[in-house]
Amino acid sequence: MRRWRAVLRSFALWTVALPVFAACCLLVLTAALIHRGKALDTLIKASCRLVLMCCGIRVRTRGGGNMVPGRQYVVMMNHVNFFDPLVFYTGFPGLARGVEEESHFRWPLYGLVLRRIGMIPIARKDTARAIESLARASRLVGERPDHSIAILPEGTRSPDGKLGTFKKGGFHLALETGLDILPVIQKGAYAINRKGSLLIRPGVVEMIVRPAVPVAGYTRETVGGLAERTRGIFLELLGA
Repeated sequence: MRRWRAVLRSFALWTVALPVFAACCLLVLTAALIHRGKALDTLIKASCRLVLMCCGIRVRTRGGGNMVPGRQYVVMMNHVNFFDPLVFYTGFPGLARGVEEESHFRWPLYGLVLRRIGMIPIARKDTARAIESLARASRLVGERPDHSIAILPEGTRSPDGKLGTFKKGGFHLALETGLDILPVIQKGAYAINRKGSLLIRPGVVEMIVRPAVPVAGYTRETVGGLAERTRGIFLELLGA
């Protein structure tokens, strides 16, 4: 009986959230054709917040003071479910553009929005093309000095809620650009939705911004140490 209640509740939430999501995509796409400044980012954040609200998901942010205003970072967040981009833009205190799975750019409407607002497609299973995508992300740092670069370093959603291994591409990007790494840890997302399921369990996602990890002193040869140091910060809050 409890399972059927969860299914019916999720169906009701999706019935409301999907049309709202489509309307928000159209609104953001239209706005992006006219303006690409900070007002667009305000609209993106508001749209993400609205869609999450329709799903019964709230985001609470802690540690925003660990960000230095006006400074760019390579922002890294753990990857839990398909709500992660919405959670990130809802709760992240600054401005950012992210690296997103290439296949998402082929989705109707949503893919057009991703391209127009300046997201960067990445082919996770093609190393050469993935390197090319990170090079584009590096150029974006110079083109948009008020935006950070957002990356999900695990590369794929966690199948069990536990933190996965961090891929090194984002850390090489940090070394190349000289940007410090800003860890953003989300907690509570796995209880709301998990990989392979469409069930939504309304709840709160806590987003915790930790102090930046300096990249000074690290090289390509020691980038593994930088990745482990950063991952350790996530494990402190998430557990093993």
